[in-house]
Amino acid sequence: MLIAARASSGKTMVWIIPILAEAAALGRSVVFAWVLGPSELGQAMILALTVRLAEMASDVGVDRLILQAEDGGSCGFQSKMHGVTIARGLIAALVLLAAAPILSAVFTDGPSPASYAWLAAILALRGMVHLDFRRSERLFRYKRMALIEGGATVAMIICVVPAAVIFADHRAMPAVLIAHAAVYAVLSHLVATRRYRVRFSVSAFLRVWRFGAPLISNAVLLFVIFYADRLIVSKAYDWATLAVYGVALQLALLPAQITGRAAASLVLPRLRIAIRRNALALTWQPVFTLHVLLATSMTAGFVLLSPSFIAFVYGSGFRPDAALVLALGGAAGFRILRTPYSQLAIATGRTGDPARANLVRALALIPAAVFAVVGLPLAAIAAAAALGEAGASLRAYLLARPTFSTSEKEEVFA
Repeated sequence: MLIAARASSGKTMVWIIPILAEAAALGRSVVFAWVLGPSELGQAMILALTVRLAEMASDVGVDRLILQAEDGGSCGFQSKMHGVTIARGLIAALVLLAAAPILSAVFTDGPSPASYAWLAAILALRGMVHLDFRRSERLFRYKRMALIEGGATVAMIICVVPAAVIFADHRAMPAVLIAHAAVYAVLSHLVATRRYRVRFSVSAFLRVWRFGAPLISNAVLLFVIFYADRLIVSKAYDWATLAVYGVALQLALLPAQITGRAAASLVLPRLRIAIRRNALALTWQPVFTLHVLLATSMTAGFVLLSPSFIAFVYGSGFRPDAALVLALGGAAGFRILRTPYSQLAIATGRTGDPARANLVRALALIPAAVFAVVGLPLAAIAAAAALGEAGASLRAYLLARPTFSTSEKEEVFA
């Protein structure tokens, strides 16, 4: 009863924080669009995408292992996870520093190597985070998470206009992202109740690797998908067209990003408890129904409202056509539908399933590249993405079927 009450009281906070974060990211792009212009915004968006995907590609799932593991709340486990997080941050930062000249060469007339190199500071700072607030989420306590993520988001918002004015180009993006990461790390230590302890354990690294290696495979797939998607657009068109595509895609994926972050905090612990109590069917039905409603309503809202909204907020030059909006809305809707299946895979320890599903999404890059080469409009590239998302969602459903079959048998014999 106590856990249920906490879960109920924390639901609002779990949704508000990612909504605030994604709204802030949207507002950041609006400011950059007006102050820097379409071409510089396109380059700034590539920098933001690079650091986000670098985090994904090095993400071994420490935060999810804390929620999933039986000993995830112990002091010893937490100190070992701090060691893993520090190592992950430093290694990812060094890799990004080494890759900076290569990334700069990929995009003609794009960000300089120094702009990419500054992004490494973000990864190093994220490695210094105190993980005590993640432990609280095991008990559906979200206040500390809200203070950390909300505070860091507010700090980023405060820095956006000064950074845009001072740098007057795409270099404003690394500046605001570094401010966000620094405040995030500092606040995580200020709100922690446990002392910050760090242990570097080979067994802990191996345990995290067994759990997180499939997640890294999935992240690398997502890296290829989203980076290649924008690379195709930038090569076939120009930076201004990439900005138009990027703005529409960002707005389309905003509900999916919010849903994914909320599900990681709220749905994953619920599924973990349900599986251990042999009550998956009872928990799954309302969870999946909620995501169907979210996918339907958010997709319809995007298709109906986004063209006018984008033109009003960003300027008429950013207004997407109806075909592009419909295709991107469909892609985002299918991604939302896949969210509960991804959380179920993690809750059951089948961390390779999200990557297996996203392999289908990656295959959609082939027709997207062909469409770009033959000169088809942006909507054709987005339609390929929508088809890939639909296929990935179907694949996720098929991969989850054995889990439900096992759960039903256990409930019968319980």
